[in-house]
Amino acid sequence: MTALLLKAIDPSRWRRLGERYIAQWRQRRAADRLDRLLSGLEPARPAAAGEGTVVADGMWFNPNHFFRLRLFLEALAAKGENFRLLGILRKKSDIRALNALRRLGFSEFLFVEEDDEFCTEHFRKEADALLAKVRCYQDLLDIPLPEGVPAYTYYDTVLKLAAHPQPLLRDPIWSKTLAETLRNVAIYRRELDRRKIVHVVLSHPWKSEWATLLWLAIGRGIPSYHLTAFCEAIRIRRFRSRTDYATPVEHLPFDQFESLAPIVQQQLSEVGREDLARRVTGTSTDINARYAFNPAKRINDRNAARLMLSGQTARPVAVVYCHIWFDFPHTFGMKNFADMKDWMECTIEHIRTCDDVVWLLKPHPTENWYGGFSLADMAQDLPSHVRVLPLNTDSQTVMTAADAIVTVHGTIGLEAAAQGLTVVMGDRSYFSDWKIGYAAQSRDDYRRLLSSISRLPEPENIARERAMACFATALSKPPSFVDALEMSCDSSGLALYAEITDRLMSRPDECVREIERLAAFLKQSEIDSYAAFSLVNALSRKIPAKSAVA
Repeated sequence: MTALLLKAIDPSRWRRLGERYIAQWRQRRAADRLDRLLSGLEPARPAAAGEGTVVADGMWFNPNHFFRLRLFLEALAAKGENFRLLGILRKKSDIRALNALRRLGFSEFLFVEEDDEFCTEHFRKEADALLAKVRCYQDLLDIPLPEGVPAYTYYDTVLKLAAHPQPLLRDPIWSKTLAETLRNVAIYRRELDRRKIVHVVLSHPWKSEWATLLWLAIGRGIPSYHLTAFCEAIRIRRFRSRTDYATPVEHLPFDQFESLAPIVQQQLSEVGREDLARRVTGTSTDINARYAFNPAKRINDRNAARLMLSGQTARPVAVVYCHIWFDFPHTFGMKNFADMKDWMECTIEHIRTCDDVVWLLKPHPTENWYGGFSLADMAQDLPSHVRVLPLNTDSQTVMTAADAIVTVHGTIGLEAAAQGLTVVMGDRSYFSDWKIGYAAQSRDDYRRLLSSISRLPEPENIARERAMACFATALSKPPSFVDALEMSCDSSGLALYAEITDRLMSRPDECVREIERLAAFLKQSEIDSYAAFSLVNALSRKIPAKSAVA
């Protein structure tokens, strides 16, 4: 009783509650102001126009999403397309999202959790029958889903909902989520059968309620798009076939990079070099970069960094960069491991005997931001040559100390390769084909790479340049000569409302130019990533015609 009383009267607890209430009040007030402004704008598209239907979602409420969607729909119209609009929401009670879509011109809606024909309970028996054969986590990844939907989209959805890398097999969340996944397939299959859908535009490509629609749509040849933003720019990944689904984020495939004129390739490397230098300053609005780089705690001297982090300077230092444990580990179709917990268990077990190297285990910088499971929960009873780094360790200091980096598919692979470090990738990523490191082809191959990590050659200069160019096409803030609309990270909270309001009220010309660029992207068929297309296009215009010939 005393403990409960002390907790109840704890001043810090009440302060946190008060701060949370004030933050929510401010956000509601900012959202109301933006809603009033948006209500005075013309819809992005009339409520009913054309035979074809564009499907878009409001299942993720973020002001940036609806702002991007407005620009995208206006670009489709500017391209000369006529279409109707169908909005996807979870429930009729999602009033703010419903109104946001209505302001854009949506008048027809689909509520996946309140469908009149298909409800979750209808699929419980089928879900339980599929799960009856499951004996291990790998079995879950082999479940045959309708239409060939990858089972890992269901698996990753469970991890995300549970905020855990491996919920117990007996946890009812596996059955409930599988029934919901089967329900989603049935709903979207019905809509695709009875409507002439011409585009699908989604805020996310991974979680079940988005992944099932995206997979079914691209299987029918419907142009589909992952519409998002990070690193200060709108990012759009266009999907043409199911092969594209294995790389659902913006990037430029290496074969397309190789087809560019040498001078354009060189300029892309230079853009990447400049943005990587900016990234380590910690000034990006990108949440991962903000948390990863801490110049105030930086050590620039290599020996000093090695001594502080590894406790020595004689042996090679390899750093294992962790991922967020439950944030869609199969984004790029991971095959070598069941999930990130399985990967880390395999890694720790193997490096226990690799004492010719000092191994540093680095938690993902946003581990506390996401909450839940942490590296400390599993990295215990380690030998002296394996250390866990503090969460807030500056990533640039880590790279200064390191000889090699280990990741599954993290951005650190590009960052480290650009700095001349050996990179081992535990599985495939969007930059697997860029030849910047060593990508494991199997679990055994991964162990072999770990055992030989101190003997693996570091990347040659040409590979470092490739890493910079790849970073430029996938993650760099657009240089000023691209004239792209700058957009803060979706995690920026309250600041987003003021930013959108200011842009609509004081800088509408920026929106007009972005719509023109979006329309140009949608008209072409060579590059399927919007920011990469805009950057390559701008560089090609800058370079004299004679120099641009490959």
